[in-house]
Amino acid sequence: MQKLLTKKSDNKNIMNIESLLEPFKKLNETAVLKLEQAKEKNKIIAGVFCAFAPEEIIRAAGAIPVGLCGKSEIPISAAEEVLPMSLCPLIKSSFGYAYTDTCPYFAASDFIIGETTCDGKKKMFELLDDIIPTHVMQLPYSVSDRFAIGMWENEVLKLKALIEEKTGNKISDSDIVSQIKLLNKRRYLLKELALLMKKSSPPLLGKELLLIMESRNYAYDTEKYNSLLEELLNKLESYENKELKKRKRILITGCPMGIGTDKILELTEESGGIAVVLENCTGLKSFDRQCPETENPVLALSEFYLNTPCACMSPNKNRLNRLVELAEEFKIDGVIDACLLNCHPYNVESKTVADCMEKSLNIPFIHLETDYSISDTEQLRTRIEAFIEIL
Repeated sequence: MQKLLTKKSDNKNIMNIESLLEPFKKLNETAVLKLEQAKEKNKIIAGVFCAFAPEEIIRAAGAIPVGLCGKSEIPISAAEEVLPMSLCPLIKSSFGYAYTDTCPYFAASDFIIGETTCDGKKKMFELLDDIIPTHVMQLPYSVSDRFAIGMWENEVLKLKALIEEKTGNKISDSDIVSQIKLLNKRRYLLKELALLMKKSSPPLLGKELLLIMESRNYAYDTEKYNSLLEELLNKLESYENKELKKRKRILITGCPMGIGTDKILELTEESGGIAVVLENCTGLKSFDRQCPETENPVLALSEFYLNTPCACMSPNKNRLNRLVELAEEFKIDGVIDACLLNCHPYNVESKTVADCMEKSLNIPFIHLETDYSISDTEQLRTRIEAFIEIL
């Protein structure tokens, strides 16, 4: 993509990062109100679970996509009245919100889009459909099989037909291409912000970068959001926080992470590290690439989203290749694999990632399993402090 930014901000020794992040915090705070206003205008709201659902298709019909992954322990006990305790907390929290009708994003959704990224979600979606209409996209587990892309393109076409039916709006190829261009710009800007962490003295903490990354889930007006990102990038491009130069540089990979479920990230930075790379799907994984702006946008989107390097893919060589590149580009001191309890794809794949980091790159690696409770906080703190101390 062509360079979007030309104007540089003045290099300041001290910058009020909190004030710079305020517009992104407000996106979260005002999100529910914006959805209510959209509903009053008869806008269709599509609840989305994962990184595989093509957002461009939803937006091309004038509908609004809303992220639904549960990130709180509160609804889990209610969910366990229906679901087994041995499921991962993300699945139980997500279902619990719908089951108890305590999440405004579920309440605002006219229908839900799920993808078969794991068996737990796949079966949970069957129960969720009894609460709110749920469309499930059947995800192939290979990106190299020549039949996989055809299968996934068919799933994208079925989603397109469903959204046209729900909204009453016909989706043209030009509508889709327009959205690809808008979201490509968003991806570009988010990636440029993430790349600022390559500096020896990064401008942000990892938890601050996570706030920016996650804010895209509440940015219903993409053009205004892109302007916010561009303004922030202009201000941070030439800024360095010298205090952060002393910290050990950590790459965090693994399961989805968000505000409220960032326990491992918080403990890492409280223990003297800095998370310069957040590789999981709430981070770089979802905006690290550009979708081709071609005459066949449905095929382009199908190939683009199918190549998301999630642990549900088998084999998942794309993830390993990108982790190697990131570790070298960002001069990583150590890798933390942050996995949720009972998330079998990521926990099993941890051995492969460990071998890649430790044996191939000689970078220290630690695998941590946790849930949404605070019960293991001090145990995790001890392990993370010890890990950073040896770096």
